[in-house]
Amino acid sequence: MSPGVFVGLIACGIWAVSPAAQAPALGRISFPTSGSPAAQPPFIRGVLLLHSFEYDDAIGAFREAERIDPAFTMSYWGEAMCYDQPLWFNEDLDKARDALRRLRGARAARPVTARETGYIEALERLYGDGDKGARDRAYASRMAQLTRAYPGDDEAAAFYALALLATIPAGERNPEVSLKAGAIASAILARNPEHPGAAHYALHAYDDGEHAAMGLKAARIYARIAPGSSHARHMPSHVFLPLGMWDEAARADESAFAASVEWVKRRGASIAQEDFHSLSWLQYEYCQQGRFRKAGELLEPVKAALAVPDRRGGHAHVESEIGRGFAPVALASELASMRARLVVERRDWTAMKGSATFGNVDELFALGMASAMLGDAPRAEAALEHMTKAVAAAPDPDARWVGEIMRLELKGLVQRAGGDRPGALASMRAAADLEASRPRPKARPYPIKPAIELYAEAQLEAGQAREAVPRFRESLARTPRRAASVIGLARAARAAGLHAEAVRAAREFLSMWHLADADRGEIQDARAIVTSR
Repeated sequence: MSPGVFVGLIACGIWAVSPAAQAPALGRISFPTSGSPAAQPPFIRGVLLLHSFEYDDAIGAFREAERIDPAFTMSYWGEAMCYDQPLWFNEDLDKARDALRRLRGARAARPVTARETGYIEALERLYGDGDKGARDRAYASRMAQLTRAYPGDDEAAAFYALALLATIPAGERNPEVSLKAGAIASAILARNPEHPGAAHYALHAYDDGEHAAMGLKAARIYARIAPGSSHARHMPSHVFLPLGMWDEAARADESAFAASVEWVKRRGASIAQEDFHSLSWLQYEYCQQGRFRKAGELLEPVKAALAVPDRRGGHAHVESEIGRGFAPVALASELASMRARLVVERRDWTAMKGSATFGNVDELFALGMASAMLGDAPRAEAALEHMTKAVAAAPDPDARWVGEIMRLELKGLVQRAGGDRPGALASMRAAADLEASRPRPKARPYPIKPAIELYAEAQLEAGQAREAVPRFRESLARTPRRAASVIGLARAARAAGLHAEAVRAAREFLSMWHLADADRGEIQDARAIVTSR
């Protein structure tokens, strides 16, 4: 079958209440400024919201402070800060510079303190001349000076920690910088256990695939001190998920999505502005708990958002000051990835039987894997051809790297379906080796089917249980407590005669799946291993 049998659905992005009442729900900070007393509450609320990346609401709070006191210079500083979302790699320079222009007018009307001058000078560097990277570094440098001049200013320290993280380019990791930022944020949190920025930035600092355990304290604090923020409710899962703490992670993302739904209702906004980032993480967490029915239900809110027409008659779009949420193309691609993960994690190969479309490379991979598992060689081979072309057309080296892992995985699956077991194992081993050369995943694994896990499963299926056991251990070292690897280890250890290890793994699996769909065969296997002699 030729590659033309499939149609790519996504041409682009295939890779895919009153202030006083609300403030306690966002944390607690001290940020003295020269604004009028009446303008202080909305200003403080704005900073609290800013620390939790609730940019739309923060802009509203800062504008309220501006309305109450038009000469309140720092209220314009706060608004301008909202137009740079560093860890989301998003910036509205025109709006930021307009706020900076209004700041200068307010400053001319009323003098500011030397400390406030430091914040303003840093802001001018952030939105000055030069490319984004240079401006981010200049801003971080000026914030470092501010923290040295005012060592007791926790706000300066918190924004400095965030500024350090912002100097790390997208897709890159810099442990030296991130750990420095984490230490600064953690020190603030020790002084003020209700500081939302300290908890938030510590979580991002330790969210590098290697140091998640260092963020556990911040994770357990953040959602509790700032339940008024959907993002604050989600962030603990940045630690819980990579550590395989599935119940905690799922609770965090259930809460985060529910809070975003309530935000949309309160604002009268489009449902396209709900927190689909948290929702997509929640789906993965449900899969690791064996709750596949609930994981499938989570596709519906995404479909509903994509079905909402905008004012121009097209698909749902984002209407906010800062571009909150997914753009339509990105949301459609996220839906494709969610469909693909559900197929792969549930091993429901018939769900894609007869499918001739895919939304991104994740769904293409799932289509190819399902076809190979069903023995549909022509369709599996066509998926492999499409994947080969997708790798060649990948937009950057990282995408090509991940795409090549998926291509080798699919090649191995096609080879195995065709009876070439040695060739299949060789291809899957190559995919696993290539994956091992990448850093550990920061959150959900990518590719959606970890190559080392696939290789271990293939070894077990080929009767190589003793060889599969260390591969499953490697998989669990890379992605702790992944359900498929835990039950795979239990099965392989049993087949290899490693009874104690098999029982330990089976018991861990059953504890992870205590909320699982009752009809899953994995549960029966784990119970049989636990009761075996």
